[in-house]
Amino acid sequence: MFKKLMLKCKENILRFDSYLINNKKAKRVILGIFCVFVLVFAYFLLNYSELVAVYKLEKEVSNKVKDMKIALGGEAVGIKLLATGVLVVELDRDDTSLQIGDVILSANGIKVCSDSNLQDIVQNSNGNDITLKVSRNKEEFETKITPLKDSISGRYLLGLWVKDSSAGVGTITFYDLNNKSFVALGHGVTETKENYVLPIDVGGITSTTIYSIKKGIPKVPGELKGSITNDLLGEINGNTDKGIFGKILNNKMLENKEEIEILPKSKIKEGKASIICTLDDNQKKEYEINIEKVMLTSSGNKNMIIKITDNKLIEKTGGIIQGMSGSPIIQDGKLVGSVTHVFLNDCTRGYGVFIENMIEDMDKNIN
Repeated sequence: MFKKLMLKCKENILRFDSYLINNKKAKRVILGIFCVFVLVFAYFLLNYSELVAVYKLEKEVSNKVKDMKIALGGEAVGIKLLATGVLVVELDRDDTSLQIGDVILSANGIKVCSDSNLQDIVQNSNGNDITLKVSRNKEEFETKITPLKDSISGRYLLGLWVKDSSAGVGTITFYDLNNKSFVALGHGVTETKENYVLPIDVGGITSTTIYSIKKGIPKVPGELKGSITNDLLGEINGNTDKGIFGKILNNKMLENKEEIEILPKSKIKEGKASIICTLDDNQKKEYEINIEKVMLTSSGNKNMIIKITDNKLIEKTGGIIQGMSGSPIIQDGKLVGSVTHVFLNDCTRGYGVFIENMIEDMDKNIN
C-alpha cells in the first residue's frame, strides 16, 4: 500500500514537471508568485525592528490617550521664543572649535541671556581670552576664544553671529482639555539653514490677526502674515522636531471645544482627507486634501506625503504656505496628524507628521 502511494506521488510530480515544461505561461505565473513571496519576506525581514517599534509606539500612545481629552485645533497664533543662551548661526572665523548650532550658555562664568549681554562681556575682556560654556547635542563643554579687534570701530568682536530669540505665526494642532495643554506647528522652531531646533528658556503663544497672504509659487514659499500681540494665550514648555508644546493660560481658548478621536498611523489610508486652518478671514475652515503616501516606519516629522486638492485653498494660498504648519489633518472624522512642510517645486504638495509622534513628544515636554 505504501509503495503504491509513493509511486502515485512520484507519478503526479513527474506529470506536474512535464506540465510546467510544456506550459511556459503557468511556469511564469508560479515564478512570479514565488518572487513576490520572496520580496514580501525580505521586506519584513529588513524592516522587522522598525515595524515592531511602530506597533509598540502605537500601543504606548493608545494607553496615554486614555488619560487625555483631545480637542481639535486649527487656530493661528503668534509664537515667541527666547533661547536658552544664544545660538551660533554663523561663523566668520575658522580658528575656533565652535560650530553652527552650538549654544553658548555662559562667558567667563557669566550666564549669557542675549546677544547684547554677550557683546558686553566681550567688550569688558580687553581682548583677553574668554572661556565659553557651550552646549552641543545636549552635551556641555568649555572652550576658549580670543576676541578680535575691529580696525574701524576699535570694538572687540567674537567673529560669530548669534541669535537669542525667534518669533512667527503658526497653527495649533490639538489641545488636551484634561491638563489644558496644546501642541502646535508639527515641526520645531529652527534657526540656521541646517535647521537646528532652537533650545528655549521661555516662550509663549499670543493672539494674532492674519492680515494678508503671500501666495506660494514653485521655489518661493508663501506665507501667512499676522500680527504678534502681547495678548498671552499660553506658555511654551518644549520645542522639538515634532512641534512646540505648552500650557494654555487663557481658558477662553478651551471653551466650546469638542473631543476628537485619533487615527493610528497603521490605519491611515491613502486617499481623501482634510485639513483645518485659519486664513485672512480669521475663521477656521476645512479644506480637502489627498494623502498620497504613508511612510509607516518613519520616525521624524515627514511621515505622510499630502496634496492640497481644494481649489478654494489653492486659489488663496497656492497650496501649503508658512504659518499653516500645525494645521490638523483629519481622515474619517479622526485626527491623524498635522501639516509640517511644503515641497519647494510644488506648493500643493508637502509632508505631514503622525499624531502618535506628536503625542509622544508632548508627554515628554508638558510639565
